Amino acid sequence: MRKAIFTLTLLLASLQGFAQKEVGKLTFIPKVGVNLATIAGSDIYYHGNTELKPTMCVGVAAGIDGDYQFSESMSLSVGLLYSLQGHGYDDIERQKNYSATLHYVNVPIMLNYYIFKGLAVKAGLQPGYAFYKKLGYDQYFDNSWKSYTSSGTTYNSFDFGIPVGISYDFDKWRLDARYNFGLLNLNKLDEGGKYSNRVIQVTVGYCL
Repeated sequence: MRKAIFTLTLLLASLQGFAQKEVGKLTFIPKVGVNLATIAGSDIYYHGNTELKPTMCVGVAAGIDGDYQFSESMSLSVGLLYSLQGHGYDDIERQKNYSATLHYVNVPIMLNYYIFKGLAVKAGLQPGYAFYKKLGYDQYFDNSWKSYTSSGTTYNSFDFGIPVGISYDFDKWRLDARYNFGLLNLNKLDEGGKYSNRVIQVTVGYCL
């Protein structure tokens, strides 16, 4: 009997930990995490026949969400998020350490649907602005390696994407994983095709 009571107590405590927020409640969630980012469509050809595909860039993400629980199973969140994005290329014969670094302020607007206590799937819209852009690489020229940088003016500053993901709440903590599919062309040049952001983002937040 004591075992049964003890087990029931643990179960109730666990369910309380996974309980949804109260309907009508606004929760602020500071969060921090990591990005795995690249820019789709930015393939280049070296000497006309060697294809170089963009590689992943690892960056930080940090910001805050405001989450309003408007029903038992649904909430709406609006965030303000710093996001380090970009891409690189593998080293080749006369070029190495290539990186395109884009520092974004993003505003994710997400509809969250709870499919189980604490577990939500989400989708939304995300405008963003790259307030700082930088390109850098090392080039072998005149029998020596030289470093080159530029301000990244070939990339558009504005972006708009569709983030989708899943989150898991336990007590006051939220683990959030998202994939952002960029829709706008980042390439400002007439040549080179269409570039667009692709970002996997994982964050941990604390509900205030």
